[in-house]
Amino acid sequence: LIVTGVQTCALPISTSKLPDGTEIDGIEGLRQYLLESRREDFLRQFCRKLTGYALGRSVQLSDRPLIDEMIVQLKANRYHINHAIEMIVCSPQFRELRGRDR
Repeated sequence: LIVTGVQTCALPISTSKLPDGTEIDGIEGLRQYLLESRREDFLRQFCRKLTGYALGRSVQLSDRPLIDEMIVQLKANRYHINHAIEMIVCSPQFRELRGRDR
């Protein structure tokens, strides 16, 4: 299978056992596991990674209130990513990036 010049493997994903002992069946099983059992962990890590990428640095302890509020806003707005992006762009961390050319 070739997609835009990149060769990918189209092998089916079989049943797997996660380190916590949970068995998942393919991609859909992984999706269900993340949605049902690890939603909070996934959401927090997603917000941390998005924040770090947007700020161009590692996430710091001072970023925790922003990440916590992003999680609240995502939950309140049906997990639409635009709310998380808007919060980052409006944050003091983003608006006052150090080392940025002015």
